[in-house]
Amino acid sequence: MTTIEDRLRDAMRAKAETVRDDGRSTLPPPSSGRARDWWAPVAVAAAIVLVVTVTVVATRTVTLPAPAVRPTLSSGTLAPPVTRVWPGAVHEIPTMGPDGGMFKPDVFVSDRVVVGRGLTRNRLSGIWSYDVDTRRFTRIAQIRDVRVMNAPLVFGDGYLAWSTFRDRMTEIWAVPVTGGTPRRLASITGLVTSDNSYGGIDLAVADGMAVWSPYDGGVYRVPLRGGQPSLVQGTRGYYLLDWPWAGWPPQDRTLDHPVPRPMEHVRNVLTDERRDAVPPAGRSSWNACGVTWCVNGVESWRRDGTGLHGLPGTAQGDELYSGRFILLNQKSAGGAAVAVYDLATGRTGQLFSIPTRRGDQAPPTLNAEEGMFWYQTGRGTQVLVNLTAAGRS
Repeated sequence: MTTIEDRLRDAMRAKAETVRDDGRSTLPPPSSGRARDWWAPVAVAAAIVLVVTVTVVATRTVTLPAPAVRPTLSSGTLAPPVTRVWPGAVHEIPTMGPDGGMFKPDVFVSDRVVVGRGLTRNRLSGIWSYDVDTRRFTRIAQIRDVRVMNAPLVFGDGYLAWSTFRDRMTEIWAVPVTGGTPRRLASITGLVTSDNSYGGIDLAVADGMAVWSPYDGGVYRVPLRGGQPSLVQGTRGYYLLDWPWAGWPPQDRTLDHPVPRPMEHVRNVLTDERRDAVPPAGRSSWNACGVTWCVNGVESWRRDGTGLHGLPGTAQGDELYSGRFILLNQKSAGGAAVAVYDLATGRTGQLFSIPTRRGDQAPPTLNAEEGMFWYQTGRGTQVLVNLTAAGRS
């Protein structure tokens, strides 16, 4: 089987529990993806948003701060390579697509197929998939309007979705992952901040709907088959965290000072189940808090306050990826590195080393998506780390 349609048809018949550890197993049903916050100046919001080049950069265009606390490593050594820790989740793929343009990966739609955008002269040319087994690209959709697609693709229920911003309107688009013509699901007024920037939306696909939170909060949804957008009852002031979970207060990056307890309160918008974060004794704040895990930069614990333990390094920024992974700066007598740490299992994999002396080679630019990390190698290839697959291995 070489087409996405064949692979997804088989995937729908499989159960997630049947996944083997050989990295070539049948695929679990598609899960909801989420495009997190992104900011773009209104004057250039119609263009493709590219990452800012710093030591480590997220595709959310947020510059990650330098660690304020020296990490403590229990072993005194750096983590082993990520290819050794999660071999079935790491792939090296071409940087160029079949049309000669750059291929920018966005989301894994299965363990073996990644979908992204083709860029020609920094302009969007289409949506492509890449099969890591057959090493073949397949065009999913051609995008004729070069202004479309400022935010990354998300995946769920067999559909890809994304948001755009133009003429001061936020548009939500979708297309079947098996291919077709993109369809605009909704067009709503886009919120522009006081510094004349567009705040973007948090977007996911789940339960036959596109669901999202705008910059000023609330959880909205529109059926994939089309219809009128509606606010999910009781979610005003809440922000989409991981469908069906929403929370407050948000981590507002436009503020001069950090929010000390982001996502302290979360609720399931379908069942109304509520979970408040309880910090361990002696702790009163955190950098990030998801549905299950919280992190304060050098420690992590469960949302209920249990399971406190130190991190094997210093957390970069204030993000949890796929609800359980964080980026770390590690340092030892042998050097320094950027690593991925799994809060659920305690496993750590090194992405690449970082310079500690004058003359050391500069590290690559790291791009961070909700379910994937990726960086270019300089050999015409790019390395992808599929966090969803890593979480199952």
